[in-house]
Amino acid sequence: MSSPTFVFSLGAWVVPAVFDATRSRLETLGFPSECPAHPSIGAEPPTKTLADDISSLRGVLNALANEGRDLVVVAHSYGGVVASSAVEGLSKTARMQAGKPGGIVKIVYLAAFALDKGQSLLGMLGGNYLPWMKVEGDYVLADGAGDVGWQDISLESQEKWNALALHTSRAVFSGESTYEPWTEIPCSYIVCEQDRALPPPFQELFASKMGGPENTYRLPSSHSPFLSMPNQLGDLLQQIVKG
Repeated sequence: MSSPTFVFSLGAWVVPAVFDATRSRLETLGFPSECPAHPSIGAEPPTKTLADDISSLRGVLNALANEGRDLVVVAHSYGGVVASSAVEGLSKTARMQAGKPGGIVKIVYLAAFALDKGQSLLGMLGGNYLPWMKVEGDYVLADGAGDVGWQDISLESQEKWNALALHTSRAVFSGESTYEPWTEIPCSYIVCEQDRALPPPFQELFASKMGGPENTYRLPSSHSPFLSMPNQLGDLLQQIVKG
Protein backbone atom coordinates (compact mmCIF):
# COMPACT_ATOMS: atom_id res chain seq x y z
CA MET A 1 0.00 0.00 0.00
CA SER A 2 1.31 3.47 -0.88
CA SER A 3 1.97 6.01 1.85
CA PRO A 4 -0.89 8.36 2.71
CA THR A 5 -0.76 12.00 1.69
CA PHE A 6 -0.64 14.56 4.49
CA VAL A 7 -2.85 17.62 4.02
CA PHE A 8 -2.21 20.54 6.37
CA SER A 9 -4.99 22.87 7.49
CA LEU A 10 -3.27 26.11 8.44
CA GLY A 11 -3.89 28.18 11.52
CA ALA A 12 -4.86 31.84 11.28
CA TRP A 13 -2.39 34.57 10.27
CA VAL A 14 0.20 32.25 8.75
CA VAL A 15 1.24 31.37 5.21
CA PRO A 16 1.75 27.82 3.84
CA ALA A 17 5.54 28.25 3.97
CA VAL A 18 5.49 27.70 7.76
CA PHE A 19 5.11 23.98 7.09
CA ASP A 20 7.86 23.73 4.44
CA ALA A 21 10.49 22.22 6.77
CA THR A 22 8.11 19.62 8.20
CA ARG A 23 6.86 18.76 4.71
CA SER A 24 10.46 18.30 3.62
CA ARG A 25 11.01 15.89 6.51
CA LEU A 26 7.86 13.97 5.58
CA GLU A 27 9.04 13.76 1.97
CA THR A 28 12.31 12.25 3.21
CA LEU A 29 10.24 9.71 5.16
CA GLY A 30 8.27 8.85 2.01
CA PHE A 31 5.09 10.86 2.56
CA PRO A 32 3.74 13.33 0.00
CA SER A 33 1.93 16.39 1.37
CA GLU A 34 -0.12 19.46 0.49
CA CYS A 35 -0.59 22.73 2.36
CA PRO A 36 -3.26 24.92 0.75
CA ALA A 37 -3.82 28.51 1.87
CA HIS A 38 -7.12 29.53 3.47
CA PRO A 39 -9.03 32.24 1.55
CA SER A 40 -9.68 34.21 4.78
CA ILE A 41 -5.99 34.70 5.59
CA GLY A 42 -4.81 37.97 4.10
CA ALA A 43 -8.10 38.46 2.22
CA GLU A 44 -8.76 41.91 0.75
CA PRO A 45 -11.32 43.05 1.61
CA PRO A 46 -11.33 40.93 4.81
CA THR A 47 -14.83 39.55 4.27
CA LYS A 48 -14.13 35.84 3.80
CA THR A 49 -15.87 33.53 6.26
CA LEU A 50 -15.28 30.16 7.90
CA ALA A 51 -17.55 28.68 5.24
CA ASP A 52 -15.19 29.97 2.52
CA ASP A 53 -12.23 28.27 4.18
CA ILE A 54 -14.17 25.04 4.68
CA SER A 55 -15.27 24.98 1.03
CA SER A 56 -11.71 25.63 -0.16
CA LEU A 57 -10.13 22.86 1.94
CA ARG A 58 -12.94 20.46 1.11
CA GLY A 59 -12.29 21.02 -2.60
CA VAL A 60 -8.62 20.10 -2.13
CA LEU A 61 -9.43 17.00 -0.08
CA ASN A 62 -12.07 15.85 -2.57
CA ALA A 63 -9.72 16.25 -5.53
CA LEU A 64 -6.94 14.28 -3.82
CA ALA A 65 -9.34 11.54 -2.73
CA ASN A 66 -10.63 11.25 -6.30
CA GLU A 67 -7.04 10.46 -7.31
CA GLY A 68 -7.35 7.40 -5.07
CA ARG A 69 -5.19 8.79 -2.29
CA ASP A 70 -5.49 7.93 1.39
CA LEU A 71 -5.34 11.22 3.31
CA VAL A 72 -4.15 12.27 6.75
CA VAL A 73 -5.37 15.74 7.68
CA VAL A 74 -3.14 17.69 10.08
CA ALA A 75 -5.04 20.64 11.50
CA HIS A 76 -3.22 23.41 13.36
CA SER A 77 -4.87 25.97 15.64
CA TYR A 78 -7.77 27.70 13.78
CA GLY A 79 -7.21 25.10 11.06
CA GLY A 80 -8.89 22.61 13.38
CA VAL A 81 -12.18 24.48 13.02
CA VAL A 82 -11.82 24.45 9.22
CA ALA A 83 -10.79 20.81 8.98
CA SER A 84 -13.48 19.46 11.31
CA SER A 85 -16.25 20.67 9.02
CA ALA A 86 -14.39 20.16 5.73
CA VAL A 87 -13.92 16.41 6.21
CA GLU A 88 -17.59 15.46 6.62
CA GLY A 89 -18.48 12.60 4.27
CA LEU A 90 -14.90 12.28 3.00
CA SER A 91 -13.66 9.43 5.20
CA LYS A 92 -12.23 6.44 3.38
CA THR A 93 -15.00 4.30 4.86
CA ALA A 94 -17.80 6.60 3.65
CA ARG A 95 -16.29 6.94 0.19
CA MET A 96 -15.77 3.20 -0.11
CA GLN A 97 -19.43 2.63 0.73
CA ALA A 98 -20.31 5.11 -2.03
CA GLY A 99 -18.09 3.28 -4.52
CA LYS A 100 -15.47 6.06 -4.58
CA PRO A 101 -11.69 5.75 -4.24
CA GLY A 102 -9.44 7.24 -1.57
CA GLY A 103 -10.49 9.27 1.43
CA ILE A 104 -9.45 10.43 4.87
CA VAL A 105 -7.98 7.76 7.11
CA LYS A 106 -6.95 9.93 10.07
CA ILE A 107 -7.08 13.47 11.45
CA VAL A 108 -4.34 14.87 13.66
CA TYR A 109 -5.16 17.99 15.66
CA LEU A 110 -1.97 19.96 16.35
CA ALA A 111 -2.51 22.48 19.18
CA ALA A 112 -5.84 22.96 17.43
CA PHE A 113 -9.39 23.94 18.27
CA ALA A 114 -11.63 20.85 18.18
CA LEU A 115 -15.01 22.51 18.61
CA ASP A 116 -18.34 20.86 19.30
CA LYS A 117 -20.93 21.05 16.54
CA GLY A 118 -22.65 24.44 16.62
CA GLN A 119 -19.81 26.09 18.54
CA SER A 120 -17.83 29.06 17.22
CA LEU A 121 -14.34 30.21 18.11
CA LEU A 122 -15.65 33.41 19.63
CA GLY A 123 -18.30 31.48 21.55
CA MET A 124 -15.71 29.09 22.96
CA LEU A 125 -13.64 32.09 24.03
CA GLY A 126 -16.61 33.46 25.97
CA GLY A 127 -17.35 36.16 23.41
CA ASN A 128 -13.99 37.88 23.89
CA TYR A 129 -10.96 37.95 21.61
CA LEU A 130 -7.72 36.92 23.29
CA PRO A 131 -5.52 39.78 24.57
CA TRP A 132 -3.02 39.41 21.73
CA MET A 133 -5.68 39.51 19.02
CA LYS A 134 -5.89 43.06 17.66
CA VAL A 135 -9.27 43.82 16.09
CA GLU A 136 -9.46 46.68 13.58
CA GLY A 137 -12.84 46.72 11.87
CA ASP A 138 -13.07 43.45 9.89
CA TYR A 139 -9.35 42.81 10.31
CA VAL A 140 -7.92 40.69 13.14
CA LEU A 141 -4.15 40.88 13.61
CA ALA A 142 -1.82 38.83 15.79
CA ASP A 143 -0.15 41.41 18.01
CA GLY A 144 3.31 40.24 19.04
CA ALA A 145 2.98 37.06 16.99
CA GLY A 146 6.50 35.86 17.72
CA ASP A 147 6.20 36.09 21.48
CA VAL A 148 2.86 34.29 21.43
CA GLY A 149 3.16 31.87 18.52
CA TRP A 150 6.82 30.96 18.09
CA GLN A 151 8.82 32.14 21.10
CA ASP A 152 11.12 29.10 20.92
CA ILE A 153 12.97 30.09 17.73
CA SER A 154 15.77 32.65 17.32
CA LEU A 155 14.89 36.35 17.37
CA GLU A 156 16.07 36.59 13.77
CA SER A 157 13.68 33.82 12.74
CA GLN A 158 10.89 35.36 14.81
CA GLU A 159 11.30 38.61 12.88
CA LYS A 160 11.13 36.72 9.58
CA TRP A 161 7.85 35.00 10.42
CA ASN A 162 6.42 38.11 12.09
CA ALA A 163 6.95 39.94 8.80
CA LEU A 164 5.16 37.20 6.87
CA ALA A 165 2.15 37.05 9.20
CA LEU A 166 -1.10 38.24 7.59
CA HIS A 167 -4.42 39.49 8.93
CA THR A 168 -7.39 37.19 9.34
CA SER A 169 -10.99 38.07 8.47
CA ARG A 170 -13.00 38.82 11.60
CA ALA A 171 -15.97 36.82 10.29
CA VAL A 172 -14.21 33.48 10.76
CA PHE A 173 -14.37 33.84 14.54
CA SER A 174 -18.18 33.73 14.58
CA GLY A 175 -18.54 30.85 12.11
CA GLU A 176 -19.94 27.68 13.68
CA SER A 177 -18.50 24.17 13.43
CA THR A 178 -20.83 21.79 11.60
CA TYR A 179 -19.28 18.36 12.29
CA GLU A 180 -17.43 16.36 14.96
CA PRO A 181 -15.16 14.01 12.99
CA TRP A 182 -13.90 12.15 16.06
CA THR A 183 -17.28 10.38 16.21
CA GLU A 184 -16.54 8.61 12.90
CA ILE A 185 -12.91 9.08 11.86
CA PRO A 186 -9.79 8.03 13.83
CA CYS A 187 -8.36 11.19 15.42
CA SER A 188 -5.27 12.05 17.42
CA TYR A 189 -4.15 15.19 19.24
CA ILE A 190 -0.68 16.69 19.68
CA VAL A 191 -0.40 18.91 22.76
CA CYS A 192 2.26 21.63 22.52
CA GLU A 193 3.45 21.97 26.09
CA GLN A 194 5.01 25.47 25.90
CA ASP A 195 2.10 26.98 23.97
CA ARG A 196 1.29 30.62 24.80
CA ALA A 197 -1.38 31.05 22.12
CA LEU A 198 -3.63 28.10 23.01
CA PRO A 199 -2.73 27.15 26.60
CA PRO A 200 -2.16 23.42 27.24
CA PRO A 201 -5.22 23.04 29.54
CA PHE A 202 -7.45 23.95 26.59
CA GLN A 203 -5.56 21.51 24.38
CA GLU A 204 -6.00 18.75 26.96
CA LEU A 205 -9.75 19.42 26.93
CA PHE A 206 -9.87 19.07 23.14
CA ALA A 207 -7.61 15.99 23.25
CA SER A 208 -10.03 14.28 25.64
CA LYS A 209 -12.54 14.06 22.78
CA MET A 210 -10.25 11.86 20.67
CA GLY A 211 -11.06 8.51 22.25
CA GLY A 212 -8.57 8.01 25.06
CA PRO A 213 -5.05 8.94 26.24
CA GLU A 214 -3.48 6.59 23.70
CA ASN A 215 -4.48 9.11 21.04
CA THR A 216 -2.76 12.06 22.74
CA TYR A 217 0.86 12.95 21.96
CA ARG A 218 3.09 15.75 23.23
CA LEU A 219 5.86 18.03 22.03
CA PRO A 220 7.90 20.36 24.30
CA SER A 221 7.26 23.26 21.93
CA SER A 222 5.55 26.58 21.40
CA HIS A 223 2.34 26.85 19.37
CA SER A 224 4.47 26.32 16.23
CA PRO A 225 6.58 23.14 16.39
CA PHE A 226 6.77 23.20 12.57
CA LEU A 227 9.12 26.19 13.03
CA SER A 228 11.03 25.20 16.18
CA MET A 229 11.26 21.40 15.77
CA PRO A 230 10.09 20.52 12.25
CA ASN A 231 11.92 17.19 12.05
CA GLN A 232 10.57 16.02 15.42
CA LEU A 233 7.08 16.96 14.27
CA GLY A 234 7.54 15.05 11.01
CA ASP A 235 8.82 12.00 12.88
CA LEU A 236 5.89 12.16 15.30
CA LEU A 237 3.39 12.38 12.44
CA GLN A 238 4.98 9.26 10.92
CA GLN A 239 4.71 7.51 14.30
CA ILE A 240 1.04 8.46 14.65
CA VAL A 241 0.20 7.16 11.18
CA LYS A 242 2.15 3.93 11.53
CA GLY A 243 1.02 3.37 15.10
